Amino acid sequence: MPTILCLIRDFYAQLIVIFYPGVLVFWIIFHNNIERLRRLGTRGYWVAAFAWTITAGPLLVFRRQVFSGRWSPPETVATILAGIGVIAFFVGIGVLYQASHHISFRTMVGLPELKPQQNRQPLLNIGIYSKTRNPIYFAHWLVVFSTAALSNFAANWIMFALEVVALPLLIRSEERELRARYGVEFTEYMRRVPRFFPHIR
Repeated sequence: MPTILCLIRDFYAQLIVIFYPGVLVFWIIFHNNIERLRRLGTRGYWVAAFAWTITAGPLLVFRRQVFSGRWSPPETVATILAGIGVIAFFVGIGVLYQASHHISFRTMVGLPELKPQQNRQPLLNIGIYSKTRNPIYFAHWLVVFSTAALSNFAANWIMFALEVVALPLLIRSEERELRARYGVEFTEYMRRVPRFFPHIR
């Protein structure tokens, strides 16, 4: 692989490991403490500063050690993984692009959850949201996998394994809030549309 592409690949892989854990920590705290955070209003977003400080801070300081290990699979395996990684990356970006047509920035940052009375929003159930209830998390999963498959940093494979464990916990905590907010409408939506892997039809 040309040197410039290797540098871009490694930079992208390191960004994911350093900064993405803060995203998971923030939303896990956010969804599991939404009633308390509502009393704080937008000050609740200080949780994000805490999440990124406790995750990205140490990873940045010790990044040389964190990225010192790299798996070296046989060439054929490495080529297959790289091919799958490229496909996963572009599918993930495509899913994010489709989701962006239906979800606003205010929703992306959780304002309808944090201040539901001032940010009323109909249930998202059209477009990509009619195929999967969690297209953004599905896209994240694909992108995180792609960084591991393309770079083979041990840290990225560990990040992917952690995400496999964390995402179901995060999604379930979010579903509790959505059931409380939308009631029967969301229950029916859950019955029709898969939680994660999209319907292909």
